[in-house]
Amino acid sequence: MKKVLSIMLALSLILVSAVPAFAEETDSKGLEKAISQVKNVATIPSDYKDFQYSKNQYEENGKMVSLWYLNWNKEDGSAGVSATVEDNGYLTSFSKYTSDPKEGLGSITRDAGQKKAAEFLAKIRPDLATDMKLVGNTRNYYDSDRHYYNYKLYKNGAIVNYIEANIEVDKHTGEVIGFNLTGTSEDISNLPASEGLITLDTAKKAYLEKIGVKLSYYSNYDYQKKTLTIFPAYSGYNDMGKAIDAKTGEAVWLYNNYNYYDGKGGMGGSANMNDSASNNALTKEELDAINKVTDLISKEKAESILRSLVPAITSDMKVTSTTLSRNYVEKDKYSWEIGFDGAYGIVNAKTGELISYYLWNDDNNKGNGITEEKAKAKAENFMQQVAGEKFKQSKFYETPEYSLAKDNSKVSEYSFNYYRQVNGLDFIGNGFTVIVNKASGKITHYDCTWYDNATFPAIDQVITSQAAFDLFDKEGSLELMYEKVNKGEPALVYDFKNPVNGFLIDPVNGTKIGMDGEPYKDTSIPEYTDIKGHWSEKTVLKLLENGYYLKGEKFNPNQKITQIEFLRYLYSPIQVYYGDDEFYKMLITDKIIKDNEKAPKSELTRQDAAKFIVRYLGQGKSAEHSDIFVNPFKDKITSSYQGYATICYGLGVMKGDKYGRFNGTKTVTNAEAATIIYNALQVK
Repeated sequence: MKKVLSIMLALSLILVSAVPAFAEETDSKGLEKAISQVKNVATIPSDYKDFQYSKNQYEENGKMVSLWYLNWNKEDGSAGVSATVEDNGYLTSFSKYTSDPKEGLGSITRDAGQKKAAEFLAKIRPDLATDMKLVGNTRNYYDSDRHYYNYKLYKNGAIVNYIEANIEVDKHTGEVIGFNLTGTSEDISNLPASEGLITLDTAKKAYLEKIGVKLSYYSNYDYQKKTLTIFPAYSGYNDMGKAIDAKTGEAVWLYNNYNYYDGKGGMGGSANMNDSASNNALTKEELDAINKVTDLISKEKAESILRSLVPAITSDMKVTSTTLSRNYVEKDKYSWEIGFDGAYGIVNAKTGELISYYLWNDDNNKGNGITEEKAKAKAENFMQQVAGEKFKQSKFYETPEYSLAKDNSKVSEYSFNYYRQVNGLDFIGNGFTVIVNKASGKITHYDCTWYDNATFPAIDQVITSQAAFDLFDKEGSLELMYEKVNKGEPALVYDFKNPVNGFLIDPVNGTKIGMDGEPYKDTSIPEYTDIKGHWSEKTVLKLLENGYYLKGEKFNPNQKITQIEFLRYLYSPIQVYYGDDEFYKMLITDKIIKDNEKAPKSELTRQDAAKFIVRYLGQGKSAEHSDIFVNPFKDKITSSYQGYATICYGLGVMKGDKYGRFNGTKTVTNAEAATIIYNALQVK
């Protein structure tokens, strides 16, 4: 987040140089008002003497919006405040940053931080604050120095899903250090009345019938193990494109400003379809070896194929680069990648099949224009010509962009997507994308991603779509809310309140899985139900406030902790994103544990806890010289652990029992682990 704030500041500074200063009297008063608004909610330190500003105007929702961009910085750039203020005086964003590191755990609780956030919101947006409610458990794992709060606007008992505020509170100082409000220019005076609506049960039936949850094939390539996995799964995502109209019960497209681009931006395309099958350039040694292979076509042949299949690559377009590459996923697949002065193309180096091409010198202002229907026919004729058999195995997929583009005059390109069909299911990530320029009628982009040697698991004995929907509903909570639909008009719809796009459902056992096909890694911080009144309660809660936790609804304070549980507890901010093997690889690389010490399921002893903590604190080398340490405890300590135990004693991490004994071979409970980790983080 600190990096994001720095980028925001940099962008604001760029605007200063890009937008001329406004010297008129009206702008002078507007600037004064904007500065006053920021100083009304935040103290600008006296040494933030480098002040920069700019003003920008743009059209949004049919009206002109004027924004002031303000920046106060220390002259060395080590700290600063940036803010964006509307011409009416309302603050839309704010960030306060510093390069000074924050040591130890924060002292501001989440509840105390929430109070600060609510006060800040009420002060800067009194017109909205009373109708905004805190939603979700928005805690961040990378930035343990701040609390995150997400507020959404409620009207007529329903969320206005396109108006929200995000607020960040420093865990050490209690200051609001980040704020962003989206939907500031939205008119909420014309929201439809919440009358004559279908019931939630009716909406659920309509959702399942008219939008549904799709059973599809997915793939994941493990770049460490170098293996491709294909698996079936249910998805509740539906491209975040549709919801159920709360009055008619029909499926409606959700409006998204970002679906529309001008010029060469396109409307999504298939840039992501090649991510899992990207090619890598070969080294000289690899090229020498491949040159001996007799079944690869020459680069001249590949160039000839591109010129013959893509008329837009004209004879006067010279070749600027040629690369022979091997596919990451399918190791026996090679490609010629050829760059022209105005285009780029990829050809299968064994079969001569066209894989992809892109034109970037097409003048989209020329021509009388082409309808969506004719553009689609042109795209399909081309796919039939260059990949007929694969095209027969593909099915057109209607995206939100495609649907909304039909009647939108601003659209400059049509994008057509086709999924590969296997056993009657879409194979997500395999198929075609073709983009046709609306003005010239030219196909400016073509892409075919296809695993030729893929193996697909059977789809027998899968749970029903109704059962899958119920699981998504349990997680996402289908609810009544205001959304913008079709061309941007507000409507009451039923949609998932919480995101359901971060996980899939295993169709065999009904469990949550990640996009890699592995068991889903839950990143939400638990709320323990069994620590009230326990001697470790305050310590456990303090760690929890700072993102350190053990998984599960219960903490089980008196349960013995295993080696991997302790290490994952210690590394809470990052461990959730690692599988067990990857986690241990990271620990071994960072010299926290040695390969021969790895025993994930073994109960952790106090002496091993001391060893891992000392290494975590960067004192591992010193601790190995046990002969230089004097045992401060009353009982005997194994020689190889004496350095670790002594350092823990000296730093206040582990002081021993009431008799002054270290008890090195005694196992550690969850509660004791919390105390050890808390003390270590105080030192860290």
